[in-house]
Amino acid sequence: MKRYGLLVLCALMAMVGLKAQNVEVEGKVASTNVQVGKPFTLDLSLKVPYGWFVEWNDFTVDTLSEQIDILKRGDVVRTADADSNVIVQQQLTLMTFDTGQIQLPAVGLRYARSFDAPVRLEAFTNPIDLYATTMAVDTTMAYRPVIEPVAAPIGMKEMFPWVLLVLILALVGLGVYYLLKHRKPKVDADGNIIRGPVVPPYDKAVDDLKRLREEKMWQSGKVKEYFSSLTDIAREYIEGQFGVNAVEMTTDDILEEIKPLRFSKETYDKLKDTMEVADLVKFAKYSASTLESDSALNSMTEFVNESYAHYQKTMSSSASPQTEPSDSGTQSATREEVKDA
Repeated sequence: MKRYGLLVLCALMAMVGLKAQNVEVEGKVASTNVQVGKPFTLDLSLKVPYGWFVEWNDFTVDTLSEQIDILKRGDVVRTADADSNVIVQQQLTLMTFDTGQIQLPAVGLRYARSFDAPVRLEAFTNPIDLYATTMAVDTTMAYRPVIEPVAAPIGMKEMFPWVLLVLILALVGLGVYYLLKHRKPKVDADGNIIRGPVVPPYDKAVDDLKRLREEKMWQSGKVKEYFSSLTDIAREYIEGQFGVNAVEMTTDDILEEIKPLRFSKETYDKLKDTMEVADLVKFAKYSASTLESDSALNSMTEFVNESYAHYQKTMSSSASPQTEPSDSGTQSATREEVKDA
């Protein structure tokens, strides 16, 4: 307790000693009349004896009070006068958006006899009463028309970043084009170009039909989407497998174009019936039954399998060629013709 009292006594003595050393603090503005939204300045100054320590306020917040904002903090400048006093100064740029009587609050600046001194003292500027007004309008002056914005000419400084960006994009584009054009294709041991894997039309159609069955679109009410997907699978399969431009054709055109392929009537009818039901659902708002929806997928699957089997048997390169008539048969026919003659 005695130690605490001794410290308080020392602090009081230090305060008296410090005040006797001519410490001065000041805050001033150019005018106490300010305008709303227009910056004004506050000049702060603290004078202490040479060798004393000044712990200057950093003004880390953006306001001095609820009515006054800090826009800019000037540099902290330290100078000396003829009496070996140190003068620390800083200018704050302020602004207010309130009108009428406002008060610039006291600003506290801390100092001590030395940096290691246990006691920090604080000197406050005097509060300053300000009067904030809006911009004065001279009502005696005649109204003037609103002047349209004047377009400022675009200088090289503004254009340079855009020109540089265009050049960079052009260089990148040329680089990509050059690499793609001169990229060497991968070849196998025989010199053939190695291309990416290509899924045969039949395999793709089988996988797509299986995926469509697993999605259960028509069971969840997406009947139109279901039949659209089903016919799209059929069109892509016919075009890829048989070379018919089925993707761009109507149902009638497709059915007409595949007649020369000579599918069996059962195979042909499975495609025809499914495509016609799909057209009714897509274009005539026909409500297909559960049985029709399920049968359509089964019929299309059977068409794909049967048509591919027909292709392998009659049209693929591995199909056996038609047997030519033998010479003995020709000679027998000739002999028969001679006998008849």
